[in-house]
Order: sequence, then C-alpha cells, then structure tokens
Amino acid sequence: MQNEKKELPQPASADRVMEWITGGWVQQAIYVAAKLGIADLLADGPKSAGELAEATETHAPSLYRILRALCGIGLFQEEGEQRFALGPLGSYLQTGENSLRGMAIMVGEKWHRDAWSHIMYTVKTGKPAFQDVHGMGVFAYLANHPDAGERFNQAMSDMSHRVVSALAYDFSPYDRVIDVGGGHGRLMTAILNAHPGLKGVIYDVPSVIEGTRRHIAEAGLADRCACIAGSFFESVPAGGDVYVLKNILHDWSDDEAAAILRNCRRAIREDGKLLVMEMVVPAGNQPHPSTLIDLEMMIMATGRERTEAEFRTLFRKAGFELERIVPTSASVCMLEGIPV
Repeated sequence: MQNEKKELPQPASADRVMEWITGGWVQQAIYVAAKLGIADLLADGPKSAGELAEATETHAPSLYRILRALCGIGLFQEEGEQRFALGPLGSYLQTGENSLRGMAIMVGEKWHRDAWSHIMYTVKTGKPAFQDVHGMGVFAYLANHPDAGERFNQAMSDMSHRVVSALAYDFSPYDRVIDVGGGHGRLMTAILNAHPGLKGVIYDVPSVIEGTRRHIAEAGLADRCACIAGSFFESVPAGGDVYVLKNILHDWSDDEAAAILRNCRRAIREDGKLLVMEMVVPAGNQPHPSTLIDLEMMIMATGRERTEAEFRTLFRKAGFELERIVPTSASVCMLEGIPV
C-alpha cells in the first residue's frame, strides 16, 4: 500500500512557531521600553528617537531599533522618520492604574531571567530553579534584595489592579475582612471604598507591611484598616468573618498551602467565609494563562496553578468545603469556602 504524501507545514504556520521561539527577544525589548519609561515620555505626544534617547540617556540608533521592533506588536507606532507615538497597546506600559509596566520590568530583570534560563534543572529534578541559581528561595531573596523586592511588589500591585477591576462581590453582609498576604492593600482599599460599613485587616510579612501602612494612610483608610505583620505559616489574625487570599496559594506546594489554610481555619468564625482568588486550570487543550503562570510557579517557587478538583482536595485537607466557584471578567476566579 502506497504511503500518503505528507503535507508540509504552510509558511504562515512556520512564521507563527518562529514568533514563539523568539518570544524572549520580544520580552527583552518590552523590558527596555518599560524600564526607560518610554510610554510615559510619549504621554503628551510623539517624540523623535533622538529626543527619547536624550531623555533616557541612551544610544539613539539602538533605541530606535528597539522601538521600531515594538511597533510591530502595537506598543508604539512610527510617525514619520524615526518619530514615535504610543500605539494602541502602548498605554499598558504607562505608569498608572491599568499598567503592566511593573510586570514587564520584573520579568525582564536579570535575577528573574537567570532562574528561567535554568528551567531544565527544574524539569530534571522537580525543584525550583530559583533556589539552585540564587542559593535561597525567591521570598528570602526578595527580602534580602530591596530593589528586587520593590520590583516584585510593583508587579504584584499591577496585577492586583486587574483583579480588583474584575471584582464583583458583595461584602456588605460581613463586618471584618482579613486579607491574608494582602501586600500593599490595593484589594483591601477597593473593598473598603465600596463598602463603607466594613472594617479590614491586612496581614503580611514585616518587609511589606510598612509600605502597606503608608498606602492605607494615603487612601484615608487608616481608621478602618489595621496593618499587621507576621507569617501566615505561623498564624493569622483571628475573628474575621471573611478571609481573603488573593494569588497566595499558587506560590506554595499542597502541604504548604494546606498549612496556610489550616491557620485560616483556626482563626475564622464558624459562620465565616473563605474567599480564595486564583486562576483555575481548565480542562482541554485551549490556551489559558494559568498553564504558563504554572511554569513560573514551578521555576520560581514550590507552587502550582490548580484545577477545580485539586482545589476541592486542598480545601478539604484544611477543614473547608469548596461551595462554589465564581468566574470574573479577568482570568481569576473566586473560590468560596466554608469551615466544616
């Protein structure tokens, strides 16, 4: 029987694969533009590559080539010879509430890239590459390297805004919300502003909580929100009727995540509610951001993104029952649990 002739991939398909292969080049170009603040410099109108280079103390011909490349993905657009304006997607690199600039900078920093360059170590050993490269876990590294810690906090703050923008949850039946690992308080600020009768507590490590107090005071919420330092592996503040964990559990292994939830179980009121805000890995082969974020967790820490079944098992292990999963307009879901 004659073998059927195998069709060769079409050039367009090969071009698409080539885009994926060279994706790291695109990311590094975005990093340069984000760190130099190019989008902010273009906020009041187009500028030449020379003007931008002078403002950023860079080499004009090299900067031009970076910006020309980024025109192809919609971040900037060239208007006339070597003169640039914001493209349709350029606002995401501007400083502000809808920004991804902090994430673009963090992902491009050497300490972050060095861990990803050792991905094969993780694949072969099952251990985080970050620990092998830097000699300590990622959170210890961030605590010991303030510049990296600030980059991380800004990136997480950027991502918090996207989650907050998608949040549609009624906290009005409750009295006291505890945000476990609440960072600088962007989520809590949004919750308290939307529910004037509510009080809150933000709980995070000492290296973060000083900045939290400052942000909460600037938001005019110091009289309604306590900022408490501590480790959620040891305990969490008691007496809340809602315990919120936003993008916390995915940083940790199942055993570590269960330990955090058990501390919440000890602290929560018996009629309280656990609200976990995380991505849920869907079934099937369609692309979903959770599967790529899962690789970040694998390389940088001990965590993982989880399926619905895995969340149900984790909740039960810690003394909670997963009651329902509420989708949002962002890629995260709200997983509601009750103490059992």
